[in-house]
Amino acid sequence: MSLIHLKNAYLTFNNVNILKNSTLSLKKNERVCLIGKNGTGKSTLLKVINKQQDLDLGDVIYKKNIKISYLKQDNPINLNISLNDFIYEGFNNKTYNEKHHIKNIIQINKFIELIKLNKYSLLSDLSGGLLRKATLARTLIGEPDILLLDEPTNHLDIKTIQWLEKFLKKFSGSILFVSHDRNFIQNISTRIVDLDRGKLISWPGNYNNFIKLKNESNRIEIIQKKLFDKNLNKEEQWMKKNLKARSTRNEGRVQNLKILRQEDHDYKKIEILNSISINESKKYIGKIVFKLENIKYLINKKIIIQNFSSIVQYGDKIGLIGDNGCGKSTLIKILLGINQPKTGKIYISNQLKISYFDQNRSALNLNKSIIENISYGKEYFSLNGKEIHIISYLKNFLFKPNQLKSLVKTLSGGECNRLLLAQLFLQPSNVLILDEPTNDLDLDTLQLIEKIIINYTGTVLIVSHDETFINNTVNKCWLFKKNGHIETHLGNYKSFKKTNNNLIIKQKICHVSSKNIKTKISNTLIKELNQTLHKIEKIEEIIKNLQKLINEPNFFKKKLEEKLPILHTLSKEEKKLTHNMMYWEKLEKKIHQKNIT
Repeated sequence: MSLIHLKNAYLTFNNVNILKNSTLSLKKNERVCLIGKNGTGKSTLLKVINKQQDLDLGDVIYKKNIKISYLKQDNPINLNISLNDFIYEGFNNKTYNEKHHIKNIIQINKFIELIKLNKYSLLSDLSGGLLRKATLARTLIGEPDILLLDEPTNHLDIKTIQWLEKFLKKFSGSILFVSHDRNFIQNISTRIVDLDRGKLISWPGNYNNFIKLKNESNRIEIIQKKLFDKNLNKEEQWMKKNLKARSTRNEGRVQNLKILRQEDHDYKKIEILNSISINESKKYIGKIVFKLENIKYLINKKIIIQNFSSIVQYGDKIGLIGDNGCGKSTLIKILLGINQPKTGKIYISNQLKISYFDQNRSALNLNKSIIENISYGKEYFSLNGKEIHIISYLKNFLFKPNQLKSLVKTLSGGECNRLLLAQLFLQPSNVLILDEPTNDLDLDTLQLIEKIIINYTGTVLIVSHDETFINNTVNKCWLFKKNGHIETHLGNYKSFKKTNNNLIIKQKICHVSSKNIKTKISNTLIKELNQTLHKIEKIEEIIKNLQKLINEPNFFKKKLEEKLPILHTLSKEEKKLTHNMMYWEKLEKKIHQKNIT
């Protein structure tokens, strides 16, 4: 039996058909991801299920005594409350009961320990990511039957997302969630529901399976639409040529044409975001963009950045990775000249044209329209040497002409971020600084932004919780550690994780090898173990040298026949490394079994 059943649902919002004779069921222990383009009404659908929004027509049927908890897309506005009191409100108890009160306090303490925050902290003292953690705790505390989660990974660091994944997999109820974090969706979802032009379409399996099926479905739809248009055109030509078309004998064909015309009128084509370009300033002389020497920064005597030195070259694409509140945004503000370091030197090139994406969207005026936030009274702009009309430019970001006078405060989170990108990409730049650009963006937009960053010849610095996005765009990482220390890694986050895992493996091997002196392990196994370790070290050295070649500023400007052998060798060596690591794990199991016998 379904816990929730949405039946024959119709809903129109701001002249957009959000639901059109749509049906949805949520069963026990399902983890369903709701996917759709920005502005299609995903958040609105969650509000319908949470009884905060009425349908125009149709029904929502609930299982008796069902308990629902809802996480909103945005963090709370009222921050003058302690963490403890804020989470306690999640119980929503109408009557006071001493026994329940004590039980609730114990549960709150467990959750606060889990998210590792001070229960007496005010929400106003927390960063965006820590505030998201607190909001999640409040949502989860009441032990609901159904969780409705709207962009749960927004503002969370990678480590916390991994914690959330584990928690949700153990959750005993059902989950309906909206997310654009591909890694998170792949790891969590048991089924995908696609909200596409007012219809709810269910796709079995995980995200990777959905992408294959969806692409094939879109391909078939395009073919069918071409055949439909051909048939409609044929019938229109017949109508024009035949003066007696309205005779009784041809009445059926005339009626059929009317039906075809109506279908054509009602059809909404697949919207594809594929013509965005960035206004890039390519006249940059020299290599160094920023140079930092022993930068130290403190907040209330707490060290946020400790003696950090680095050189940022033209063409570098750097990912800033670390826990919430570790200082990623602080370092960005130092590079922008907003914050000044306590000690150390910073060189900033005087040729820089910086475009800055602020995660708080402070560049957008919520009380002004879409077009007012972009045009500033102008109709035409220069984009990479070509003149473009503001309406045509905004069309590229899927803003329709009849929508342009809408106030920004009426837009969804994803639409706001699309507008901010439109504003950002119009400015001539040779440096992009993007602080959480992936929040709320739909999957198509994310993939397009990835392509733009990859093809951008200037320098890019990115703060993002989206592991897939970081892996696809950066060639260097700044890794924020404890006590303000920052490490530099050449390569993306995936390559860092491999290197880190290899270090752990080496430590385990050393531990096992030292332990083996006093145990009954055969000489053959010890020999194999040492040989495998030697192979791993050799392969690692080869990979390190290849990564250095790839991370050179001019590598991707080389001819294809020069790049391909290096990339192919890197791929081959990474596979060899994986194979040897797996073999080492088998050896370790054998050693463990020998030890316990």
